[in-house]
Formats: sequence, C-alpha cells, structure tokens
Amino acid sequence: MPSSTPKRSWFRRLGAALSQRVNRLDSKALALQIFLGAVVVVLSSTWYTTLTDYEAEYERVQAEIAQQKATEFELPPRTPSIVIAIGSIIADAGFLYSLLLRQSQSNRRRARIFQTALWIAAIGVLVAWLPTDFANSQAALFGKGFIGEHPSSLAYAGKLILIALLVISFPIASMIHFRSSLLDQYVIRNFLTPFSFCLIGFVAIWLIADLTDNAPDLVGSDAGTILKFYVIQLPFMILFVMPVTLLLSLLYSLSRMSKSNEIISMLGAGRSVMRVLRPLFVFGLYASLICLVFKYEWAPRSAGYKQGMLEQIDLERSDKKKSSKKKNLDNPWAKTGWMHINEVDGRTWFVQKVPFDMQRREMRGVAIRQHDEEGRPVVTFRATSAKWFFGPREWRLSNGKTFTYDEEGIPHVQAWDNLTIPNWRETPWKVLSSAQDPEYLGIPGLTTYLKSNPDYDERSLAPFRTNWWYCWAEPLSCLVMVLIAAPLGIVYSRRGVLGGVAASIIIFALMYFMSGSLVAAGQGGYLPPALAAWGTDLVFGLIGGILLWARATNRDLPTPKSFFSRRRARRAAAAAST
Repeated sequence: MPSSTPKRSWFRRLGAALSQRVNRLDSKALALQIFLGAVVVVLSSTWYTTLTDYEAEYERVQAEIAQQKATEFELPPRTPSIVIAIGSIIADAGFLYSLLLRQSQSNRRRARIFQTALWIAAIGVLVAWLPTDFANSQAALFGKGFIGEHPSSLAYAGKLILIALLVISFPIASMIHFRSSLLDQYVIRNFLTPFSFCLIGFVAIWLIADLTDNAPDLVGSDAGTILKFYVIQLPFMILFVMPVTLLLSLLYSLSRMSKSNEIISMLGAGRSVMRVLRPLFVFGLYASLICLVFKYEWAPRSAGYKQGMLEQIDLERSDKKKSSKKKNLDNPWAKTGWMHINEVDGRTWFVQKVPFDMQRREMRGVAIRQHDEEGRPVVTFRATSAKWFFGPREWRLSNGKTFTYDEEGIPHVQAWDNLTIPNWRETPWKVLSSAQDPEYLGIPGLTTYLKSNPDYDERSLAPFRTNWWYCWAEPLSCLVMVLIAAPLGIVYSRRGVLGGVAASIIIFALMYFMSGSLVAAGQGGYLPPALAAWGTDLVFGLIGGILLWARATNRDLPTPKSFFSRRRARRAAAAAST
C-alpha cells in the first residue's frame, strides 16, 4: 500500500497537468486551422491531379489526332490547372492568416481574424472551382457538346449559384455566430454536439453495412479504388441520414435542456418558445441548403456511379483471371444493353455497353440496322466500338463488318478495321439519352432530358418529371423535421420525453412511407408530378406547424387520446342538450 500511494499521486499530477494544457488550448482557433488546412490539402492534391491528368489527356488526344481518331475540339482546356493553382495560393493565405489567432486577443479582434480567414479561403475555393466547372462545360453550353447534348443554361447557372452559396455559407455562418447573443450560441452549441456524433455515427454505420454487402465485390481491389468508391457515395449518404440525424439530435438536446429546467429559465427571462428555437430553425434551413446542393446533381450521380463501379470491378476481376495485365478502373459503364429506334431515318441501334464518360470513351459492342420503308433490313453495321466526332459530325466505327442485303434478303459481308459514316442525324446523346435512369440524374440532367425529348408520351416522361420536382422537395424535409422534432423535444416530465421520442419516430416512419408511396405513384403516372414530390412535405409541414403552435401557446400537444376524449365529450354534451 505505501508503494502505490506515490504512483497514484504521480498519476494525479500528470492528469492535472494534462487537463490544464487542454484547457489552455484555443479550441475554436484549432478547429479553424484544421479545417483550413484540410481545404489547402484538398486543393493542392486536386491541382496536382488535374495537372497530371491534363498532361496525360493532352498527349492522348494529340496521338489520336495524328491517327485521325480525334479532333482539336477534344483537346482538354488549360484553365482548370491554372485557376486551381491560383485558388490554392489564396486558400494558403487564408490558412496562414488563421495562425494569427491567440487566446490573449480581444473577442472583437479574434472574430475579425476568424471571419477574414474564412472569407479568404472561400474566395480561393470559388476561384478554383467555378472557372474549372465552366471550362469543362462551356462547349456543351454553347451548343458544341462533344456528344451532341444541349444542356439547360438555366439549370447549369443554378448549379453554380448553389455551389457558391454553399462555399460562402461558412464565413456567413461565422459572422452570424459572432453577432448572435450568448443564449443563441448556447442553444446551438448544445445541439451541435449530439448532431456531430449522430452524423458521424450514422455515416460510419452506413459505411460498415455497405462494406459488408459489397465486400465480395471489392475483394482484390486496391485501396485507392475502395477509397474512391466510398468518397463518391458520401453526398448520397449525408443526404440520406440528415433527416434522422436532425430528429435524434434535436430530441436529445431539447429534452436534456428541458429536464435541467433550462428551457423554463429561458421562458422566464422573457424569451418566447419561437425565439428560443430560432437558431435551430436557421440550422434546419441551412441543412436543407446543404442537402439541396447534394441532391441537385452530386447525390443522384454518385448512386448511379456506384452501380457502374461495381460492374466495372467485376469485369476487371474476370479480365485479371484471363490476363495478368491490370486495367485502369476509370470509366465504369453507365448501362449494359440498350436499344434506340430512329423511326424517321429507319435505323435501330443496339449498344452493349454505355460508358459514363461518353466524351472520352466510345460505346462498345454496337450493332446498327438500317430498314427500308416496309421494315425490311437493307444494311447492318456491327462494330467493336463506335465514337462520334463533334468537329466533322461523323461516326467512326472500329473493327467490324457490314452486312448488305440483296432483294432476296441474302447478306453480303464486308470486314473493315475503321469505317467513317458522315451526316447521320443521331448523336451519342440522342442515341443514349433514353437509356438514362431518372434516379441517377440531378436537376441539370433531368432538365436536359425533358428538353431533348418533348415528343415522348406522358407516361414515359412521368418518372423524369416526378424526380425533377423531388430533387427540390426532398432537401426541404430537413426543415420539416425540425418543425416536428422541436416542439416534441420540449417537455417537462419523464413521461413527456418518452412520449415525444415515440411520436417523433412514428412520424418519421410515416414520412418515409408516404414519401416513397407518393413518388412511386407519380413515377407511374397516377399523380401529378409536383403533388407526388411535394405532398409529404406539405402534409407533415402542416403537422409540424400545428405542434409548434400548440407548444408556443402553452397548449397540450394533440394526441389520439385527447382527440377521442374531446369527441366523446362533445357527444355527451349534445346528448345532454337534447
């Protein structure tokens, strides 16, 4: 016993020293510096990758131009590598400026340094991002798309505006934080702690479950492929778990504050329920903005790209069994097996493999059959690959055969290595646009599809119209969830906590079921697309408004029991009056 006492005292002194060091740390400054450091690392690695890809792509296209397999229109733009380098330098300046933060500084000076560093970093990200995106899309926007597409300029402008809003939202949020009252900062800080743990936990559970399901398909893949596989899915994961994360974190933080009588103290100080909850409503609106940015294009494309990567990994594994040479996993197939009918020119296209990147990659396993006015085959082209060239507007088929049919229907076969076919009406977009899955398209893709195929019947367009509206409606479910969970989280007894949790879980399950049912009905053409997409938000937004009104006016929240008891009371009163 005597020998253990000095050891215990030594551990106590060590723990006390460590706790003092931790307390002296400037947590806000450290968090800002880690965040800006991560931004700098991402931008620098992106610049290096872009520069490397540019050099490789430039050499590849130059070689294809020398072989007359490409045109100068397909040369990659120089703008991305230049502007990303400039943006990285600006973001570096923001990170270095954040190192000026000290605990000994006044609150006003700390707030000014904090906000200025975020604004500099945000400007650097915008300089690196927006010109790069525009440089990669300008050919299609001005009617010179490499696959013959005609995207909507308005939808593309909306994408750039949303990206800009997301980037500048960080310095704006810091400005709002430093200008808000201490009570608002306390409410949002109590909410952000469980929110962060819930979000990280749900994403980790999703990753573990997905890795368990796809582990047999990912066996043998390198670490870079697996990392890319899950980084691509991140927007879809966050979009999926955000509503339930808001629900649980709001219930936990508000019920905890209610049990410790903090809500009652705030109300006793003259604050209304709506004023106490205002920071949470602002955060719900901000969460809806984040989900809208993800849902606008990234999340649907990530879901589709996941399926394409799984198919490509499977093909790569089968190829590695036949050959020891490893193939690059850089272009998963968007779809396997597709048919397009050109009734005007009497041509039918059969495509075995549809690539994701149709600008750089060709279609594989192509069969094109030409018919006469009576539907009899005239000529058939079968090729290993087919690629469309924007400059001369011609198709070039590789390694195939031509089957020419005589009057008796007997084919005459002619083999060739390369065949050029000019002046066809079809473009890759026209041939393959109908192969698009509406679940994997965001607002720009859906808008372009609806704009390019107005002659399709309403039943065929119903899934695309419904998903177009749903891309706008689904992110708003975050704000609806805040409207529902906030009044249910403010309770004044143990029984109320359990009742609010149970009611919130039931409402969330009903929202999920109703949303899926209405969207399915809209995609089937049984409901108007706008109603199918917005119906769930409207119904449960109204329910949340009623619950919030009842809590704000200090009324009991409506329950089935109270509803039936009032109904029985009215019946008894009516019977007594008669």
